[in-house]
Amino acid sequence: MEEVGYVMSGCTQRLVPFVVKEDREVYVNMYYFIPHPTASRTDESGRYVNLTPVLTRVFSVTPYNPEMSRGQTGPIAGKMGERAQYGKRLEYKVAWAEVLGYYTRDGKWFGLECAPGTWDPVFEGTEEEIARFFGVVQSSPRGDSLFVRVGSHRGLRVPVHIDLNAIARGHLFVAGMTRSGKSTFVLNLVRRAAQLDPCPHFIVLDRRSEYVGLKKVGGVVTPYWNFLPRSEVLRGEVVASRLGFDVRTSTGKAICDAVSELATEGIELSSRSLMEKLAEVSTYTISRGRERVLKSVEWAVKVKGAFLDEVYQALDVVNVVVENPLLIVDFSVDTRAGDQQIAARHIIRRVVEHAMRRREAGDFSVIVVVEEAQYFAPEHGLNIEVGAPERIGVDKALVEAVSQAGGYNVGFIISTQRPAYIQKSIVSQCNSVVCFRLMAGNDQEAILDYTEYGGSHLRDYLPGLATHQALVWGAALPTPFPVVAEMEVEEFPQKTGSSARQAWERMKKTVAGVPA
Repeated sequence: MEEVGYVMSGCTQRLVPFVVKEDREVYVNMYYFIPHPTASRTDESGRYVNLTPVLTRVFSVTPYNPEMSRGQTGPIAGKMGERAQYGKRLEYKVAWAEVLGYYTRDGKWFGLECAPGTWDPVFEGTEEEIARFFGVVQSSPRGDSLFVRVGSHRGLRVPVHIDLNAIARGHLFVAGMTRSGKSTFVLNLVRRAAQLDPCPHFIVLDRRSEYVGLKKVGGVVTPYWNFLPRSEVLRGEVVASRLGFDVRTSTGKAICDAVSELATEGIELSSRSLMEKLAEVSTYTISRGRERVLKSVEWAVKVKGAFLDEVYQALDVVNVVVENPLLIVDFSVDTRAGDQQIAARHIIRRVVEHAMRRREAGDFSVIVVVEEAQYFAPEHGLNIEVGAPERIGVDKALVEAVSQAGGYNVGFIISTQRPAYIQKSIVSQCNSVVCFRLMAGNDQEAILDYTEYGGSHLRDYLPGLATHQALVWGAALPTPFPVVAEMEVEEFPQKTGSSARQAWERMKKTVAGVPA
């Protein structure tokens, strides 16, 4: 280790400012060591004979020059276009580092218990010395862990792994603004996981058709409506609409009441049962013109009601995901947000209920990816005008699942562009976090206030992250402290088959009469 600076006064066991030596450079997001203030020993010459290194990470570097402070002659000289000859020599750099912790001799990890001393040296370690702190995963996993490599530590050749077993037990929260690499990360995580042995099972609730590329690694893509139960597909308002009646009219309301009562009584909906129930409920819902209403509905059933007698059997999501380890539920096939939220609610509840029933057998586990989760469980009071998640109950289903399902080996990867827009009871239940670039203050606050790393310097890290860089921490990371990771990308999400430029060129040819 080589000295790069010395600890300044005013430090604490969590925060260490140090002055950088004149001939050395330090870098933001890089790791440096300080000696443990009580566990390290020096000889008579001041050399360390028993060094217990404490790992720190620099989050800010600031130059200071007292000559250029207000009230000195430097600003006056600069105003006149002059430079003081001695001014630059007075300048020094102060690096601000957060203290991450240290390993004891028996391999236990601790945070620093007391502040380091003023003038204690700050060391720059080699890549090998730094890597010892990262819990580098070997080719064979430890215990019940199932690691998948997702990238490398920024500035180092040290790999970053995530434990899928920990996600199945405790959930992963993925956040990042648009174009920061959030969806690309989740896509590549699932893609690499699909090649492991044993193969983890995933259900991806894909709102924007970003995961269809996973078909190349065995993924099965299925429209969401295949998982809607018949009672949900043929709700009262749907039946009335398909028969040609407005649900706001007395006839439409009577049809809705009839369908609702059939469902309550457990009677199978058909053209015959509908007319029989409609004749019954119309006696007290329609005061005048009852016979005319019944005839008009009877005619509509004969002409348009074939769907009432069709045999319909929804897919069981549990059977599908058991047989196919990678199931992508495609929500991009239409824009019927209400039906999509009903399907999501049904899938989540069905999976959790099955996992609870199989808890003693221990033969079922799945990770559910929820893309753009703010549309399924928005924070209370926010007007996200996409469907009606609170009325439909998909938000309650997701909150209950995230709160309970980890104990039954059902994990969730909750992904969002706007952490501030998601119910905080969901964020707080995720014990692992991958956070890409975030600029909005309320989104940063959501991470600060509701995750276990909230007391640290997220505001210093998150705005400056490059695309495909993320701050990662939590139970799924083998490292006992947050790390900045460069994510490795093998495939990108597929929202469209062409770029905007290619689309405009084809539109130009079409207008010109040339087939695109």
